[in-house]
Amino acid sequence: MKHFLIIQASIIAIIPAFAGAEEITLPGHRAVYELSLGKSENNATVVGAEGRYVFDLEDVCSGYTLNERLVVRLAREGDTVLTDYRLSAYEAADGELYRFSTETEFNGLTGQSAEGNLSVDGESAEVDYKTADDVKFDEQVLAPLAHIRAILEAANAGEDRHAATVFDGDVDKPVFFAVTRIATNDAVAENTAEDVVGQFEGIDSWRIDSVYFPPSGDTADTAIPEFRFTGTLYANGVVNDLMLDYGDFALNAALQELEVYEGGC
Repeated sequence: MKHFLIIQASIIAIIPAFAGAEEITLPGHRAVYELSLGKSENNATVVGAEGRYVFDLEDVCSGYTLNERLVVRLAREGDTVLTDYRLSAYEAADGELYRFSTETEFNGLTGQSAEGNLSVDGESAEVDYKTADDVKFDEQVLAPLAHIRAILEAANAGEDRHAATVFDGDVDKPVFFAVTRIATNDAVAENTAEDVVGQFEGIDSWRIDSVYFPPSGDTADTAIPEFRFTGTLYANGVVNDLMLDYGDFALNAALQELEVYEGGC
């Protein structure tokens, strides 16, 4: 899943993508979302969806461990496809190392996988894939959790926009240019489970709308986005009321379970 945001690039005031973000820490937590079909374009073959998405983050002092699993059954005209996506990762606290392993199965058969390390060094980065050619970037690249913390940094500073090149991990398309609109938020989504609502009391939140463009050099006002993510981002890093938009169809993700871990560093 794109981490963890449509703004025309010509009007974006781009802040330093990770300036000061090391001061923001994310508490460990486990969030479970129920998936359902959101929009479906008239020409889309997807007519139904159901599934579950689990996001499990742990603060391990030197950084974070992250485990994600997304299982969704997509009903299409004439058949169904069961997609099972798994991610296991470690990200250093300073965002300079991201170690990852992903695997996707379609109807029980392995379809895609990736494993390796992203190393970030100021205005450059390199991906060392285990079973694919290495890739180098002559620009700043944010690892997924660094991206979340950078958005929180921008939100806390009163910014309403953020843009960055973000690492996704896929071998064919390792990075995207993500542009994010940030707006204040003062309500908990109605589709949130009742026993979770109380955990958001007194916590600042922002409505974020993030669009992912191919890093082809095109600006966001001319390029066609490949993915769109909207949700409510809380100051503690928890995301609620998600929509994952793949273009011709979208998935809604309603938060059903939330456990915030004690401790951390």
